[in-house]
Amino acid sequence: MEIRFNPMKITGIEAFGDVRGRTAAGVRSVYFILGTGYYPKLSEDIQSLDRRLSADERCVYRRVTSFPMPGVKEAAEYGDKWDRLCKGEKVLPAETETALKEVCALYRCARKDMNDSIEKNLAAMLMFRADRLLEGLCSSGGKCPKLVCSGKAGGKEYLFCLMAALMGIDVLLLVPSGEPSLPCGMERSEELIRLGENREFTLPEFQPASAVYAGSGSVAIASKVGAKAPKAAVPAVSGKHIPLTVPASPVRTPASEPAPSPVRESPSQSGEMSFEELATLASSVVMITLHNSRGRTIGSGSGIIIGSGGYILTNFHVAGGAKSFSVQLENDENIYRTNQIIKYHPNLDLAILRIDRQLTPMRFYNGREELRRGQKVVAIGSPLGLFNSVSDGIISGFREINGVDMIQFTAPISGGSSGGALLNMHGEVIGISTAGFSKGQNLNLAVGYKDIIPFIGNIY
Repeated sequence: MEIRFNPMKITGIEAFGDVRGRTAAGVRSVYFILGTGYYPKLSEDIQSLDRRLSADERCVYRRVTSFPMPGVKEAAEYGDKWDRLCKGEKVLPAETETALKEVCALYRCARKDMNDSIEKNLAAMLMFRADRLLEGLCSSGGKCPKLVCSGKAGGKEYLFCLMAALMGIDVLLLVPSGEPSLPCGMERSEELIRLGENREFTLPEFQPASAVYAGSGSVAIASKVGAKAPKAAVPAVSGKHIPLTVPASPVRTPASEPAPSPVRESPSQSGEMSFEELATLASSVVMITLHNSRGRTIGSGSGIIIGSGGYILTNFHVAGGAKSFSVQLENDENIYRTNQIIKYHPNLDLAILRIDRQLTPMRFYNGREELRRGQKVVAIGSPLGLFNSVSDGIISGFREINGVDMIQFTAPISGGSSGGALLNMHGEVIGISTAGFSKGQNLNLAVGYKDIIPFIGNIY
């Protein structure tokens, strides 16, 4: 497919969010924008873009705030891949190979001291970064891929962004300190926009959000019980992960406590369960530790086991802001690392991860009758990193927030509970703990089973 840079003038960050690269007659029209300088609302505008595009089902969006460098082993592996590529072997997808060779050719023509070793090192670094940062953007299923890069950006980072654009991705490179240095005379392809005066400035980390959880100000809610209440402003909802503040270790099940059965009994057989019995179901709820691109812990969340093949349901606002995950299970000394996000839905705030282990899934409510206000519930999650805490409460209401049906409940949860299970007294999942009001006590929300079950599909 031929790539063409769209000459349309882009005036700022918001405008980049509005435009969409398109494909017609075998030609992909993309936007490659370099924004330089700083202005007072820069952080606010980029976070607004994060929220908007991560919730836009027409896009696959990613923002990169640091550029990883290959270690000695990775540099050798990707260098060998470049050698094989130069010999005519097909080791890369066609669009990646074409973009990589074009960037290397432009650099070779512009740099007077260029040699095979320098070119090989450049190619190895670009391939390494493409694998780490661009996965899933090119195979976006007809959606528009959009990439925003910031952080410390020089000539090599510019070349990486150019390569991404040549792969068919709309790219915005933000460099508050000014234009990155490139070899004199190198052909430029970007549309340059000057956002303000050049100065050193670090943009905030990427915080994906559905409209309710990471916004500022207020949101509107309406009661779904009886007649609809008029919409009224309520405090903003906090759904942020909170970094671990205490050591987290798997909970030990007492020897006298029966091990959970791989096959859950149906309600008709078992009736309502005691709180002690419900607590044993924590073996199918996990704690998820989040890591950035450098492997550092940036927060924690919870997840529900939904498939025996290692599938775990959590919130998109938990999974979307991390590069990799560590998963802990009860009665298991191992920590399972993964970077596999199988699917996600920003509007519903749902995502599915996968680890390499056989698991016992939880049982979901089948909707045999409508949930009721006042109905008893139990929440299981890892608030503040306190692994698999169990709390009880009632359903206190049903809300529609930004088009999503939510269960309001009183069982206490805190940051880190996001992605945990909300159970009825039969031990069935009726929702996934998602958020709580930042002001008020035990005003918590869960995405309900009616949205979860279609999202899970045949995994469950």
